Amino acid sequence: MNPELVFDREKISVGDLLEPGTKAMEMYQYLRNSPRVQSYLRTANRMAVSRLGYTDHGPTHAEVATWNALKAFEILEESFIPNVVAEGIGDIDDAKLVVLASTYLHDIGMVIHRNEHPQAAVQLAHPILEAKLAEIYEDPGKATDILSFALHGIYAHDDDTQCLTFEAGVTKIGDGCDMTKGRTIIPYQKGKVDIHSVSALAIEEVILERGESTPLLITVAMDNPAGVFQVQAVLQKKISTTGLKDHISVNVLVNGERLVLSQVKRLFKVQIDDSAEHPSLREK
Repeated sequence: MNPELVFDREKISVGDLLEPGTKAMEMYQYLRNSPRVQSYLRTANRMAVSRLGYTDHGPTHAEVATWNALKAFEILEESFIPNVVAEGIGDIDDAKLVVLASTYLHDIGMVIHRNEHPQAAVQLAHPILEAKLAEIYEDPGKATDILSFALHGIYAHDDDTQCLTFEAGVTKIGDGCDMTKGRTIIPYQKGKVDIHSVSALAIEEVILERGESTPLLITVAMDNPAGVFQVQAVLQKKISTTGLKDHISVNVLVNGERLVLSQVKRLFKVQIDDSAEHPSLREK
């Protein structure tokens, strides 16, 4: 892996983060080259952008969210044992395959409707993943276990669904971190002007790196404070149900100056449920 890779939302390839010959790479190549998967993603984007005026939910979002999830996985895996490993199902490569598969396919349910799209995505992803996992794993029992992990990650990616595995939490982080202006520019240009689109247009960059006080630091750089709404309404809400919220810090920069979120929370009424039970992840 090349640590000097420059992030470009429109040009990134998840394959740049994967080692050749791994099961995760094999799954990525399968999904990236599958006519069915790519058609689902394009159709999901038509539903999201053209019909509903939402942000990108298509092939680019699948790549960016998966890229972010794998970066988060690399960082957090230094502090946590993924559930696939902790529960004796497989190794790190298997856990990475789960994160990749669930993140890449998490939004394909949008081809049916925005409402209940995680449930729809589970139904559509099941046969896609089942066929490939049967090729990757000689043991049908292990293939089914891996499939179950991936389907949970897909189902739990929405804001208000509690993640019950490390892998699902990482998938949700990857999804939540795709919030730069490139994701919302088309709906905005078509006339979708509201707090969500204006807030997203303010966000220049989202960086995932190792933190000092927490294992993962997410830095959101924006050119005006409107982007704070996107951080609170999207990113922090998702983080709250990852099961990893106590191990993630969010740093906001406005034109290079650090903004303390607690000082501006009164501006936005965002309900974040702190009462949900979180999975007990085994720390290394």
